[in-house]
Amino acid sequence: MDALQTALEKLLRDDGDTIYSYFHEIKSDYLIEGTSASCHFHCINLDGNGRPKINALIQFLVGKVIDYSIPRKKINEAMQYQRDTGSTLKITKLFMQAMGLFTSLSNSGEGGELILFLFAEKFLKLPQIICKMNLKTNPEMHYHGADGVHIGVDNQSQKLCLYWGESKLYSDLTQAIYKCMKSISPLITSSFGSGSAEERDIQLLSDFMNVDDPKLEIALKKFLDPDEPEFNKLEYRGICLVGFDIDDYPSEPNKLNINGLADSFSSKIDTWRDSIKKRIVEENIHGISLHVFLIPFPSVDSFRKALVASLVGE
Repeated sequence: MDALQTALEKLLRDDGDTIYSYFHEIKSDYLIEGTSASCHFHCINLDGNGRPKINALIQFLVGKVIDYSIPRKKINEAMQYQRDTGSTLKITKLFMQAMGLFTSLSNSGEGGELILFLFAEKFLKLPQIICKMNLKTNPEMHYHGADGVHIGVDNQSQKLCLYWGESKLYSDLTQAIYKCMKSISPLITSSFGSGSAEERDIQLLSDFMNVDDPKLEIALKKFLDPDEPEFNKLEYRGICLVGFDIDDYPSEPNKLNINGLADSFSSKIDTWRDSIKKRIVEENIHGISLHVFLIPFPSVDSFRKALVASLVGE
């Protein structure tokens, strides 16, 4: 499994500390007693004048659409073309293709999915294993199944871990937690029944694995085939991203710095954690390994609309 882990680690994108310009960590790896889940709390960072960096965050996310939605093989080919010719033509075409995959639906959840993708790779060191956005045939229809699929190795159990990802952005925290846990529960508890959502995702993963490494692909496919002994070492886990509205963000410049904002949120995280625990227990998924990211927003609706406008060029 060591060789497999090394190969998977090479798939990770590393922008250094760039993500910390946009997100401030409040508390991470906060275990939820009585479950196999841990919470990670982040907030939107403030600029030098104490204003939430929503617009800058949106531009950062737009800049990540190629990594999120285009398979590594195509990206590597475009980068090789640039090295060979000095031209960024194929990279530009990939950006245009990626932008075209996003919908103009006002209730798009793709903002949350983009953040989930970034957090899974940066904070959990779990590479994306399938570009589901690239599999859309109708750009106005959301794909079904999980919002994201990531992969990693558990050295202690010597298992390959498949992480199903779900993101929900709602103004109300209770509703966001409820919807997110309700969505991820069937994915991480399924016994791989015929016609199940994750069975379709497993098949898509086998057919469209996002690794651009033939040897790694062959090794991973053995874990995804129910007829192979390695399949019994495949463990389902979950990643949740929950975004919600909160009034703590400053509405005027120079009224609050990031440390003051973080202190305000820190006083609330135990209550937030208890709400997550309640829902995990009610869904009967307390025995399954789960990472839950919570992000308070000034307004998830405003964030969503502004991101969609940027993605579709409005």
